[in-house]
Amino acid sequence: MDQQQPSENKKGQMRNDTRLVCGMLVFYGFCILGLIGATFWGLDRRNKNISANATSTAIAIATQKANATTTAVAHARELDKYEFIDRFDGNANDWMTGPQNNEYWIGKTTIRDGVYLWDVTTVKKGFLYWANHSVDEILEDFDVYLDSKVLESETEKVCSGLIFRRSSAGWDHGGYAFMICNNGAFHVSYHGENDWEDISAWQYSTAIQPRDWNRIEVSARGDDFTFLINSLVVYEMTDGRQKNGDLALFVQITDQNPARVVFDNFGLQSR
Repeated sequence: MDQQQPSENKKGQMRNDTRLVCGMLVFYGFCILGLIGATFWGLDRRNKNISANATSTAIAIATQKANATTTAVAHARELDKYEFIDRFDGNANDWMTGPQNNEYWIGKTTIRDGVYLWDVTTVKKGFLYWANHSVDEILEDFDVYLDSKVLESETEKVCSGLIFRRSSAGWDHGGYAFMICNNGAFHVSYHGENDWEDISAWQYSTAIQPRDWNRIEVSARGDDFTFLINSLVVYEMTDGRQKNGDLALFVQITDQNPARVVFDNFGLQSR
C-alpha cells in the first residue's frame, strides 16, 4: 500500500499537466484566431479608407478640372470682348504680305482662308523676322493674345510669338519678345543696345501643343508682366527698362530648314 501512493500521485500530476497544456493550447488558439480576425478587420478597414481616399481624390480632381474648364471658358469670353480682334478674314490691319526675298529668307506671307500664313521656302541664315501690328500705335499697359501653329517643319526649333513695347526708334532702344517653339519650349527676352538678353531661361511647358494651335498672351501693367500659354500662366516678371512701344508678331528660325507657320486671332485691349 505504501508503494502505490507515489504512482497515483504521478498519474494525478500528469492529468493536471495535460489539462494545463490543453488549456494553454485552447487559450493560444483563441489568441491566434483573435489576431487573424483583427488583421482581417484592419485590412478591410484600410481598404475602405483607401477606397474612400481614392474617391475623395477623384472627386477633388474632377472638381479642379471642372473649375479649370469654367475659368478657361470665362477667360475665352473675356478675350472675345477685346477692343481690337483680327481674325485674318482680310488684311484691314495692313499686315506685311507678298513675296519675301531679303538677306534672311525667301518665301511669302499671305492672308487667306482666315489665317496669316508665313511660307519660308529658303533660309539664308537664322533669323527673327516680324510684322508690325501698327506702326502708329504706341502702347503702355495692355493685354494681347495671338494664336499660332507650325504647319510644316523639318526641325523642332521653329518659334513664333509676340514683340511688345519695342521702341519706335528701333531695337537698340529696347523691346521685349515672348516666343514658343515646336519643341515645347518658351522664352522671354529683351533687346537693347547690346543685342538680345535672356530674361527667362528656355523653359519646357506641358501647356504647349507642338503640333497644334497654341494661344499666347501678354499682360502688361507698368513694370509688371504676365505670360500665358493656352490660358495657363507660365511666367511673370518685373522689368522697368521699356515703358511703352509697339506690337508685332514674328517667326524665328535658327537653322536653314524651311517651315510654314500660320497665325490667327490677334486680340488687343489697351488698359
